[in-house]
Formats: sequence, C-alpha cells, structure tokens
Amino acid sequence: MRKLTILLFLFISSQSFASTQDSLVERIFNQMYNQHYSRAEEMLRTNKDDIDSILFAVLSVDMSYWKNVTGTDTPDYPAFETDLQQLSPTNPTSSTQQAIRLVTLSYQLRYELKRFKLIKAISTRQETKALFTLLKPNEALPPEQLELYELYSALFQYFDNYLKPFFVSDKTENCNNALTTMTGLYQSESRITKTLVAYFLGKTWLKYENDPENAIEYFQWLHKIYPENIKFDELLTECNKQLN
Repeated sequence: MRKLTILLFLFISSQSFASTQDSLVERIFNQMYNQHYSRAEEMLRTNKDDIDSILFAVLSVDMSYWKNVTGTDTPDYPAFETDLQQLSPTNPTSSTQQAIRLVTLSYQLRYELKRFKLIKAISTRQETKALFTLLKPNEALPPEQLELYELYSALFQYFDNYLKPFFVSDKTENCNNALTTMTGLYQSESRITKTLVAYFLGKTWLKYENDPENAIEYFQWLHKIYPENIKFDELLTECNKQLN
C-alpha cells in the first residue's frame, strides 16, 4: 500500500485513466491550466468527496501555486504559504499522510528555488529525498503510472543535482540524464503527463539552463493546447525575444 500511495502524488491513481474520477480531474486540470481559477476551485470544492484525498491535495496545492505564485503578475506569496501549511500534514505517520507531505514538499522546493531561498531549499531537498526513497514504488506499474513516476523521479534527480556545488564531478551528467528522461516522456499520449512534462522541460531549459532554443517548442505546444493561459504566451514570447 505504501509503495502505491506515492502514485497519487503524480496526479494518478490505479483508476485514473479509466474512471469517472479521472474525467472529473481532467476537467479541473484543464480549467486550471486555462487559468479559470474560480471555476476550477468551485469544481474542486463541490466534488471533494468524489476525489481521493491525496489527489485532492495535489490539485489544491497546484491550484494555489498557479493562482498565487507562477500564474499571476501579482503574486500572493503569503496566501500560497498558508495553503501549503494547511495542506501539509504535521509529523506524517501513515502512508497517506506521507504521500501528501511529499506533494507539499515538492511544491515547497520549487517555491524556495524560485524565490532564491537556497538554505531552506537545501533542507527541503533533504526531507524530500528521504520521503521519496521511502515511498519509491516497484516497477510493475501500468504505463501511465510509470510515466508520471519517471517524470517526478527525473525532476527530483535534476534539482537534487542542481543544488550540489558546481565542482561535484557528476552534477552535469546527472542533470543531463534527467533532461533526457523528461524529453522521452514528452511523447506520452496522456494529456496530463504531456502538459506537466512540457511545462517542466520548458521552464528548466529557459530558466535554469538558459537555453531558449530548447525551451521554445514546449511553450509553443502549451500555448496551442491552453490558449487562455497568459503565462504560456509570456514564456513563449520570452523565448522568441531571446532568440531574435
């Protein structure tokens, strides 16, 4: 049970791609990524009892991150920090609580890196690594579950190595391997997986690798699929400006 619980952190459960819950989650996901936050929040709130508790936490924290941090020109950092604190279990003991804690830690790490809180990010990285190892699933997984697990594994590998000192011998190699894994996952037939991969790859190439040439195709796809997302349009424009 503990090994399977982690997969809910990856926007998926054992029924995710074949159930009513999946259809509902995908609709909420599409509203969120088109930046219809009020509509997505209402759908999430009114359907809380029909959504797995861990998946509900994932959607809630991702919604708050987009609404208050990355998807707005007027960020409300205190609001996001409050949501993060409310969603994150204190001293998690059960596998469910540990999975939810892993969800919140992943967003906390991104948030701390974005705001250059490097000392806090190092501490968050250590706790994330410990929980990630604890909840690591076996390899006998359905394809969609395995894809998302591989995505978040690659993301953790990238940022775990990104935070290492520049003189560590395998830092660059490990970061490059993580990017290669994510690039392969971009071919996924799952809209949710491909969206997450495109966003993470685009942001990583543009913001951390300073390589808009590799970033641009991902923002082109995201802008096409989510035309109402202003941030995707802005990131695509940023790539074009740097390339011209």
